[in-house]
Amino acid sequence: MSISAQNPDISGDRQSGQDVRTQNVVACQAISNIVKTSLGPVGLDKMLVDDIGDVTITNDGATILRMLEVEHPAAKVLVELAELQDREVGDGTTSVVIVAAELLKRANDLVRNKIHPTSIISGYRLAMREACKYIDEKLVTKVEKLGRVPLINCAKTSMSSKLISGDSDFFANLVVDAVLSVKMTNQRGEIKYPIKGINILKAHGQSARDSYLLKGYALNTGRAAQGMPLRVSPAKIACLDFNLQKTKMQLGVQVVVNDPRELEKIRQREADMTKERIEKLLKAGANVILTTKGIDDMALKYFVEAGAIAVRRVRKDDMRHVAKATGATLVTTFADMEGEETFDPAHLGSADEVVEERIADDDVVLIKGTKTSSAVSLILRGANDYMLDEMERALHDSLCIVKRTLESNAVVAGGGAVESALSVYLEHLATTLGSREQLAIAEFAEALLVIPKVLAVNAAKDATELVAKLRAYHHTAQTKADKKHYSSMGLDLVNGIVRNNLEAGVIEPAMSKVKIIQFATEAAITILRIDDMIKLVKEDGQGDEKEEDPWFTRVLQQTVVVKRQRRCILSGFNQNMQSGGDYSNGFHGELDRVEEKQLPGLSSFGRAKRRSTRGGAHDPRGGLTNGFMVSDQLGEQNPLETQKSPPPCTDFDVAYFHSYAHVGIHEEMIKDRARTETYKEAIMQHQSFIQGKVVVDVGCGTGILSIFCAQAGAKRVYAVDASDIAVQANEVVKANGLSDKVIVLHGRVEDVEIDEEVDVIISEWMGYMLLYESMLGSVITARDRWLKPGGLILPSHATLYMAPVSHPDRYSHSIDFWRNVYGIDMSAMMQLAKQCAFEEPSVESISGENVLTWPEVVKHIDCQTVKIQELDSVIASYKFKSMMRAPMHGFGFWFDVEFSEPASSPAKTTSATSVASGSSSVSPSREGNHKKRSNPSDALTIVYLYDPVDVEQDQVIEGSVTLSQSKENRRFMNIHLEYSSAGRSFVKESVMR
Repeated sequence: MSISAQNPDISGDRQSGQDVRTQNVVACQAISNIVKTSLGPVGLDKMLVDDIGDVTITNDGATILRMLEVEHPAAKVLVELAELQDREVGDGTTSVVIVAAELLKRANDLVRNKIHPTSIISGYRLAMREACKYIDEKLVTKVEKLGRVPLINCAKTSMSSKLISGDSDFFANLVVDAVLSVKMTNQRGEIKYPIKGINILKAHGQSARDSYLLKGYALNTGRAAQGMPLRVSPAKIACLDFNLQKTKMQLGVQVVVNDPRELEKIRQREADMTKERIEKLLKAGANVILTTKGIDDMALKYFVEAGAIAVRRVRKDDMRHVAKATGATLVTTFADMEGEETFDPAHLGSADEVVEERIADDDVVLIKGTKTSSAVSLILRGANDYMLDEMERALHDSLCIVKRTLESNAVVAGGGAVESALSVYLEHLATTLGSREQLAIAEFAEALLVIPKVLAVNAAKDATELVAKLRAYHHTAQTKADKKHYSSMGLDLVNGIVRNNLEAGVIEPAMSKVKIIQFATEAAITILRIDDMIKLVKEDGQGDEKEEDPWFTRVLQQTVVVKRQRRCILSGFNQNMQSGGDYSNGFHGELDRVEEKQLPGLSSFGRAKRRSTRGGAHDPRGGLTNGFMVSDQLGEQNPLETQKSPPPCTDFDVAYFHSYAHVGIHEEMIKDRARTETYKEAIMQHQSFIQGKVVVDVGCGTGILSIFCAQAGAKRVYAVDASDIAVQANEVVKANGLSDKVIVLHGRVEDVEIDEEVDVIISEWMGYMLLYESMLGSVITARDRWLKPGGLILPSHATLYMAPVSHPDRYSHSIDFWRNVYGIDMSAMMQLAKQCAFEEPSVESISGENVLTWPEVVKHIDCQTVKIQELDSVIASYKFKSMMRAPMHGFGFWFDVEFSEPASSPAKTTSATSVASGSSSVSPSREGNHKKRSNPSDALTIVYLYDPVDVEQDQVIEGSVTLSQSKENRRFMNIHLEYSSAGRSFVKESVMR
């Protein structure tokens, strides 16, 4: 029997890796290029013609992108980005798209140069935070008790790129008056400017400068009947959301009438019901009735007789604004809780007056002197619809900018000043970092210069020369204390020079710049995460249409999931996901995958199979059983599978499995002779338990322990490993002629299936440091799924110890270097150096003399009884007494393990020291929680303190330690260390990655 490898059917086209990134960048650059020429005071307009011939002329970025029929999913992210900027700020939509596309382009160049996307994302986020912080601390100008001048300047800056820029003085005053007119104080005492209370009406005729501001909310409709009064004062306003027409019986209601006179009574009653409703309104005091629906002529008669104004078919948006401004309640029905029809006078709103006026050729109803908040209307005049529509878009942006300026009370210089200052600052910041993020931050700094460059190019100026001058000014501002005013230097695009834009009145609210940087960075990161794109097509037999399904993509923590009926493919991104792996050794950018090979079939008994990847299993190509692919048929399901789904395989797990495919990691473990020989010795000492029995090797790696078990006489060994090293392990098994005994299963313990109980579980579960890597959880899962009662687990017990340590050589090497560098006192760098050197735990060897006290037990683990939940959080208190006078630099942690037989068997224990890299050789003691050192020169995991604590002999050091799995990544461990000595208390937080 043999099963051949096959690619899963995904019912569509799939692209992966660099091809997808390049395609996404090209799509985003195309979107950026469309709006790029419209940026700035001399930007150009776009003419957009839709499929029915309607024309829109605009240079508003959000409008342009909204009207484009964008199909590419990555490009859609930029369209949504522009809409978000428009919704949150109101202006800056073009800038945010240009910056996002430039960030993405430069990130793609870094990926091509073998910088991993995770490092780029980390650098971009750091640059974004530093940029926003720098704006707030260095570039912002607080405008206390804002007068009209800065508000007018902000409005003029916003209008400078619009159609009305020639009349910006006139319109800026109009906008400021409108925003100040709707000033209100909310329930929390905050002053707000609800610009939704400003209604904009457009009327043909006259010139743009004939536009004006009306005190009152204007409804673009007239009275429902000519006999109604033109003016009502004071006004009591009823806002309705239903018809005031002759009532009709509901559909499905049947009335059998034998007498024609009864039919007339029904008709009369229908008319009377509407009359009664109108009388209830008028009796409640309403003299202005607004409804979103219709009012028939019969009903209008009652309003005319009562001297009330009725307005029908009011837009719902207008109705909501009127209700809010006047204090009215939008009524949808007259029915009350008792089933009767009533109208509560409390639902009425109030205003000083409601009047109908004629503007151009149209009648409008004005609501003046509203109760709860002021409402005003901007009446725009212009030659045609194209001009009026663009004027409305320009005024909307300006209204939003003035509102944000008033509410934030902070402005920055425009004309590329902020972007140039940030570019210089971030470029310098990048040179201070020693990590890969340096390159990403440098590219981030360069990307910000796209704004002043595009502004200059659109103005037909020499962009290279102007930007160079601008950067020189900002470098001077940041390096010379007496030139700080240069931080407001920006471009004068009319004269082609550099000037102080703060003094020239070219200013913008600081919030706008901050949001542009934040939104653009997040959009670029979102697209950069994608390394897999799948285009689905319709299944056969779903109709004759040849049209393809739309694109479906979902970006979620660097993983693409596509489900099609009952098939599930989960493709992991080839990223380290901050797991600390080094991509310099053979897996740059996209991790090197072990080449898939066509391997022999299953052995004759064929008991092992791989479950389908329903729970989010990590391998996108299906599972390897004995080194080759197996996928369940759609119809097959193990009844047990439906009872409890395995835990999902996260993208962090995917990156971890990929990193463990690197042969260097396994070479390091095998070269640790004490570790390997201890396991071999334990297997041979327990040969009586292994001979003729079934064994599972959890996390088999290269398969060396599985082969030891086969050599010890095991009947069958299942070697389980989730990384691609399983492919090579299978080759090793074949090369040693053990294919009939050792079955390599490629997958997680939670996902693979073994159709028999096992007698022995063996695993090098401790990994490198503490409980990090979560391999012990896999051992517990294997135990609960397959181990026979009384079965053997190797190792059977483990104990985690801790002790305070002194390590002056490491401290001196990392920190004292900065005291004197080529004769320069650089001690100011020492605090930063301490944080960088000691932020994360370190695995290293120190001599026994550097351990200050007897160790204490943090956690004892019995592999036969321990539960996974116990490993979520380990809390222990400690109290040490120093055996010497020395500086305490941190706390060391290490494991000891034992290889014991089950309790039902005669005890035969092998104490294994130095089993895991990160363990220390210590001998058992019978002194309670304490453990005596025998050979503490082996490697320990050390949590370093930022500053050493000097301790005297017999001085007490006490506190508590909490080891908990990170919620973000269960393969990370959070270490919370509290300690006190000589009356001083400290807390150290670390993350084991």
